[in-house]
Amino acid sequence: MSDSSLQAKGNAIYYDTTTDLSAAIGKLVTFTAGTPAVNASTTTPATGIVLDARTRTVLSTTRFDNALGILGALPGPVRAIISAGSAALAFGDTLMQAADGTLTKDAGPGTARVVVGVLSDLNGAQAGDFAEVTLFTPQIRS
Repeated sequence: MSDSSLQAKGNAIYYDTTTDLSAAIGKLVTFTAGTPAVNASTTTPATGIVLDARTRTVLSTTRFDNALGILGALPGPVRAIISAGSAALAFGDTLMQAADGTLTKDAGPGTARVVVGVLSDLNGAQAGDFAEVTLFTPQIRS
């Protein structure tokens, strides 16, 4: 924890109980009026990533427990899903948003896109993998 009285939290992980994100672990999200949803755009920056999500039902009451990390403010690597349409990835490759909340290999100049991180998995990654990535503040590129 910082010595500053201005620091609000020790990390950028927030908890949400409003939405069922149990099928979205490792996917990017955006927020609308404070409610998270899986990011569905390659050109509108995502805000966070689903780190963990569970659905619990107790006495006929369903509860959602989601842990969401804010892009650009996480202290280290996380695990994310690599898009089914992605080319093979090597350590250090830049990653951009796919339209289903997953990540894919950066298409490079000439393509409107949002770049959000780098692959930090020493073994590389293939399409569909749950891989280690280091996320940064989303960058709109073309």
